[in-house]
Amino acid sequence: MVIMVLGAAAGLAVTLPMTTLYTARTDIEYNVSVQDASDFLRTDRALTTQATLLTSRGVLGPVADANGVDPEELTRDVTATILSVNSVNSEVIQVDVLNADRATGMKLADAIGKRYLDVVASASPARYLQAQIDQTTQQLSSANAATAQALQTRLTTLQGQLDIQNLSGNKAAIVVAPYSVAAPAFPNPFLAAATGGLCGIVVAALVVIWLSRRWTRT
Repeated sequence: MVIMVLGAAAGLAVTLPMTTLYTARTDIEYNVSVQDASDFLRTDRALTTQATLLTSRGVLGPVADANGVDPEELTRDVTATILSVNSVNSEVIQVDVLNADRATGMKLADAIGKRYLDVVASASPARYLQAQIDQTTQQLSSANAATAQALQTRLTTLQGQLDIQNLSGNKAAIVVAPYSVAAPAFPNPFLAAATGGLCGIVVAALVVIWLSRRWTRT
């Protein structure tokens, strides 16, 4: 018992000088397009791609620069996990950010979510279609009668394609605003104490075996 208690105390003591880290968390929903939703393999691939994008330099680099954080350090502290229900992947990606300060962690999580949405939007077909609509509208405003009809037809077609994309295309949105998880993420004093106590039990068992053999020989 003494050895076990000493082991638990030693495990707990190891955690005392360590910097306490907290988890800032936000949830992002990525709705897969209607045409891809029925293909589970394609859906899983799309979600995995988005989780990878969330932890990529394209998303984290600008966030790190804007907040005076080392990009490599931020990359180590950020994880993106696809949440599952009954072993089936949902369309929600949980983003965790470790930081010694709760407020800073939440600020970084918020910036990561917003930067990710910007990256997704910039690469979406809807952004391209909207740019084409704006360009065609500008051309139509100064077009002569000979080309106005063709431009109007093109504008109508583009607007229809944009409506379809907005209704059925891939979309991303923040569904849970950044918040700080109550319990510290690291270190875990209870786990350290339990590990130390377990090691103490092992050591105590070895001592008992050694003593029993010694007494038997005696």
